[in-house]
Amino acid sequence: MSLRRLRLLAMVIFAVTSLGASARSQQREPQIRRALSAAPAGIAAHAAVAIRSKKGQWIVLRDGNNGWTCIPASDGDPDPLPACFDANGLAFIEAFGTGRPPDSSKPGYSYMLQGGSAWSNIDPFAEKLPAGAKDYIHIPPHIMILDAKIANESGLPLADVHPDTHRPFVMFGGTKYAILIIPIQ
Repeated sequence: MSLRRLRLLAMVIFAVTSLGASARSQQREPQIRRALSAAPAGIAAHAAVAIRSKKGQWIVLRDGNNGWTCIPASDGDPDPLPACFDANGLAFIEAFGTGRPPDSSKPGYSYMLQGGSAWSNIDPFAEKLPAGAKDYIHIPPHIMILDAKIANESGLPLADVHPDTHRPFVMFGGTKYAILIIPIQ
């Protein structure tokens, strides 16, 4: 192959590779913006952004340096909205996703400034509406304390099927996955 053809081939390969990387970057930008909308600007500015692969592994779309990780959609929810977790909150979600008990000595925190949803306020593993339910749980913008001990000892009702989501409430009360949800609007 001549030097001229080799250079042309190299330029074509570089162009195709650059276009592929650019296209991936353009596809990721909306996911990154969506994920970061879950947190206050001061946290979002330095948070990592990640998505789950089909195999359940985290794929980092953007590195961060403040210990927070934002995701564009909360898996399994009826209306998947973005969420942002501190390291302990992310560990709580990981434990929940694998059925392990979360570390009860490390409370986790999360922002969901776009709101959230759940199939049930009682069953952490519900994947559809419970029998007789007319709608899923709609939650306005909120923060979460992901710690069963704090949630279960909060003094709030633990088995409220239809909580007033505009006031603090316990989701999945009485379970090892109980969380305290605090609306902020």
